Amino acid sequence: MGLIKQTKLAIFDVAGTTAKDDGLVVKAFQLGIATLGVEMGSPEITKMTAYVNATMGERKMDVFLHLLNGDKMKATMVHDKFISSYVKLVKDGELEEFDGITPFFDELRSKNIGIAITTGFPREILDVIIDSLNWRRIIDVSVAASEVSHGRPAPDMIIKALQEFSVPKGENLTPAEIAVIGDTKSDMQSGVTAGAQFIVGVKSGAHTKDELFDAGATSVIDLATQLLTVVN
Repeated sequence: MGLIKQTKLAIFDVAGTTAKDDGLVVKAFQLGIATLGVEMGSPEITKMTAYVNATMGERKMDVFLHLLNGDKMKATMVHDKFISSYVKLVKDGELEEFDGITPFFDELRSKNIGIAITTGFPREILDVIIDSLNWRRIIDVSVAASEVSHGRPAPDMIIKALQEFSVPKGENLTPAEIAVIGDTKSDMQSGVTAGAQFIVGVKSGAHTKDELFDAGATSVIDLATQLLTVVN
């Protein structure tokens, strides 16, 4: 086993990890799929919603394309309505950070640990979340799924966050110096593929402790604010 390196960058997921989702993804999806005439309460929407829950953390456009058998036009219609619906929910104050996240981010910064956030949402949603939760002053990097070639479980967002954090500083951080934190199986899988030293699951969101470990978590904690109990 190699030497354990100090974590210099913590890469957090958003919904279910640092922000309370409380069913907002499902609500926005159901509003989106209704544009195609799928009725609330129908067996079809129940089956689709189960898939949305199972694939939490993945790029939403990829999820919608799967549900709609690759029909890009229909998936785009659903995705557009999903974006506008989720943005409205955020602006209406329905998305809150988990208790203590902002002070915890400040604590990480005081320990010279950078903060990146990644998400399966497109940039149009991520920017609204960042501003709504007043995170812009305390995060170093943010990456949306719409800005990379492949969404989770591919490691593209992690690699992009690592590069955007380290290159301007003239540093050459490696995956051995990052921690990936998330509530979904795809978060864990992307951390494994990226080669992150610490892949930390949190039980505050979509998937269970066993599911997170099975997907590659090196440890599982109750809340993201407990990160320093398992790294550094």
